[in-house]
Amino acid sequence: MISSKLESSGFNVHPLLKCQSCVHMADPDQWVEVEPSVCTDEGVSKFRVSTRSGSYECVRTRMRWVCDCDVMLQYHTIDGQFLNAELKRLQCKRIAPVMDVTVISGKLEEVHLPHYACLGESEVALRDAVKVLSVKDEGITLEPVELSRFHAKIVQPSFSIKTLIIRLMRWNEHCDLLFYMRSADPLILHFYFFPFDTRAKEEVEKIEKSNVLIPHPRPDRPFQMKTPHVLDVPGASSVHPKEGITLRRETVPNFFKIKTRLENDLQISLIRKKDNT
Repeated sequence: MISSKLESSGFNVHPLLKCQSCVHMADPDQWVEVEPSVCTDEGVSKFRVSTRSGSYECVRTRMRWVCDCDVMLQYHTIDGQFLNAELKRLQCKRIAPVMDVTVISGKLEEVHLPHYACLGESEVALRDAVKVLSVKDEGITLEPVELSRFHAKIVQPSFSIKTLIIRLMRWNEHCDLLFYMRSADPLILHFYFFPFDTRAKEEVEKIEKSNVLIPHPRPDRPFQMKTPHVLDVPGASSVHPKEGITLRRETVPNFFKIKTRLENDLQISLIRKKDNT
């Protein structure tokens, strides 16, 4: 349940570390956080960073790497829509950003790609079901990968466009929540609830740039993918779509439109249709 007076102060909470389902899973390695520079290559904005021997994490993409020498990397996330037909053929779903990484100089011993699946309740099944997908000149390849709480480890990586995919009927993912006010009188709200993804969030921010963002803490538990959820708002004159929203990653996030009058705290419950939880 979500309670809001529409007067929340700002917050700065890591969206994934809040998950109570996988909080027991340790992330013991020490990573030096680095802020990359931004460059433009053939009209595309990309990140670039130089590091010495050590273990590092990019604060912008959450990608991690281990190197035994000086390295220079250039990388960015790209729209994963071009993979939809191939994923349909493979009967798989994407659970990570699509990363395009170039090693300009040096060599990486390991790369740890971020993923959004929650291992808290189904760690064993996920470890067997997740693969790294690489897009190469000769075609698409799939390889096994070693999962940790938020990352997938690849040893001695050869670089191309990469992402992580899963072959399961049901699984849980960490999700993000964005809440916008379109109108104050009558009160019209847009409630976005979608699998955590930086590119998806940027798309929502572009769509809603003329509306007022209402800061609100993100969910502290994962949600089941490919499952419809409905929104219950007591006292609201309308909530659409009434049939709910199914959590998917392949499309621009859908949203609930709420029309109501704000007299007290706004109580919102997100309910999974299958079992009303």
